[in-house]
Amino acid sequence: MSVLDRAPVVFDARAVRSLTGHADDRAFARILVGRFRQLLPLRVRRIARAVQMADLDDAMDAVLSLKASSSTIGAVELHEIAVRVEGHLKGKDVGAAVVAASELPAAEQRAERALTAFLGG
Repeated sequence: MSVLDRAPVVFDARAVRSLTGHADDRAFARILVGRFRQLLPLRVRRIARAVQMADLDDAMDAVLSLKASSSTIGAVELHEIAVRVEGHLKGKDVGAAVVAASELPAAEQRAERALTAFLGG
């Protein structure tokens, strides 16, 4: 199987566990993951809107927010996409940023399922 055939790593729970300081601190994990889940649709929509409007400043602000929060929570796939969008924005390649950002809604859904499973349903 090639790298291209591999399913993306959607979520790495070790990130959340490292933030809580305790493997069993489910209450804190629920708060962190809950806040991330609550803001995720807004972040994804903001990125999509900003790149479509070629608003590079707003797009960069939104993608950096997603990149940082995804990294913190362990949403690996979302972080990787945000890194790609950021690179295109830095290079002022709006078309490539739009294409990369178009991957976010499906990745958002996969992250939602993974985070729900992590929290136990």
